[in-house]
This record gives sequence, C-alpha cells and structure tokens, in this order.
Amino acid sequence: MKHQLLSVAAVLAVHAPALKAQDPRPKFEVASIRECKDTDLPPPLANSPGRLSLSCWQLKRLILQAYEVYADDKVDPLNPLLPLTPIEGDPAWIGSARYSIDAKAETAQSAAMMMGPMMQTLLEDRFQLKTHRETGEVPVYIMTVAKGGPKLQPTKETSCAHIDPTDFAQPQLPPGRKPCAFPTRVPKGSTVAVGAYGITLDVYAKSLNPGRPVIDRTGLTGAFGIFLEFPADFPSASSSEGGAASDPGTPLVAALREQLGLRLDPGRGPREFLVIDHIEHASGN
Repeated sequence: MKHQLLSVAAVLAVHAPALKAQDPRPKFEVASIRECKDTDLPPPLANSPGRLSLSCWQLKRLILQAYEVYADDKVDPLNPLLPLTPIEGDPAWIGSARYSIDAKAETAQSAAMMMGPMMQTLLEDRFQLKTHRETGEVPVYIMTVAKGGPKLQPTKETSCAHIDPTDFAQPQLPPGRKPCAFPTRVPKGSTVAVGAYGITLDVYAKSLNPGRPVIDRTGLTGAFGIFLEFPADFPSASSSEGGAASDPGTPLVAALREQLGLRLDPGRGPREFLVIDHIEHASGN
C-alpha cells in the first residue's frame, strides 16, 4: 500500500507543472492584431459565433467595452451601450491608437463573451494591460426632484423593447416599438430631442456630463422616456459647456429643471474608476 501511494504521488508530482500551467481565463484560440494608420479605412466586418472581427477600433474604446459594457459576458439591458466608468492613469496614446482585431474562438461563443472576458485576456496578454478598480470621494452633482415635481413619462412595457446589441441574428424590433435604453436623437424642426426610451434615472444620471459625475437621488424608480429639447445647432445635449451646474443659466441645468422637473446641486459622492497600471503597444502576431 505504501509503495502504491508513493507511485501515485510520483505521478502527480510529474504532472503538477502541467496542471498548474493551465490558464483558466477564457481566451481566443488565435488572434491577429494590426495597428491602423491614420489613412486606413475600416475593412468589412465579418462577425459570427466564435469569430470576432473589429475594424480599426480605438484602444481606449476596446478597454471600456471589455471591462465594463461586456465585463460579465452579458449585456445590462438597462444600459446596453454606455461605458460609464471613467479611466484613470491611461497614457494619452491609447485615445488615438486604433487596432483591427481578427480573433477566432475554439468553439462557438457569444459576442458578449468575446467582447468581454475573452477580450480582457487578449488585452492582458498582447498589450500587457494591468488594471485595478478604485472608489474615491469626488465632487459630484446631486440630481433631485425640483420644486413643482417631476415631469417624466413612465415607459409602458409595450412601448419599447430591449435589444441585445451583440446578438449576431440582429433581431428586428416588434412593430411600433422603440429600442429601450438606446441613445436617440429625434429632429424636431429647429430643435432636436436627445434622450432614450425605457431608461432608469440612475443610468440617465450617469450618462450626463456637466463637468462632474451626476448621482441620482430623486427616489424615483422605474423606466422613463426621457428627452431634452435643444436648438438643433446646440453642440452637445449632455454638456454644460463648462459652466457650473448650479448656474441657472447653464443650458443643461435649465433644460433639466424646466423640461423634466429635475435639478442638479453640487456635492460630494463616491465614484468608481478603472485604473490602468500598465499598458504597451500590441505584441506581434
């Protein structure tokens, strides 16, 4: 019996390095990465289950998509597109460097899996990306209900539909229904309405950009069709043009108060950051 136990131990010892070397991370079987030049035009897309082809994507966008929008290999139906976590410690070049990626998985995988966990592995292996998350207390704007009450229209369950943007089949919307929680611009003559159908105030607050993060403390739950109207030539419907949000003349603040019955006040609150500790240009194929 002792001899048998020693034999088993010897076998395990021989195979231990191989077992330890196995990488548990989801990863592509093979991937080609090519840096795009300024004059390069995006080639045709060729996505399918198990294959991901991205054409001249900004590296910073790849990181945000991989570590937030698709981080858990699925899409949040209430926030299908917007990466809402800011990046800290990022070198300036990742905002301009663009890459085309053609990657193949060993088996059929969803687009969310390939854009999320598998892309994280690719970024870590080929770009030597190292990250961590931090939460800090920062200046924010607190969104509350203005005097006179909210002017919001609840979204009926039958008025919009949640669409997975990673679905290869690209399902059509049911007749008469809008996409829920997708940023939408609706021209209205000399004005344009900007917002989304079927969006919660928590996600809507995070999508605003008045110079500080916005935290929803309205206490209002459920999904709403939220649109703000601005002159058609207004540069950004979510920007305060650098003004203080407490300034009643700021276009965004005035629109929120007058059109939606919401107000912004300066304060302090928690903010999560994705911190880049290290990143390099992509290694060779």
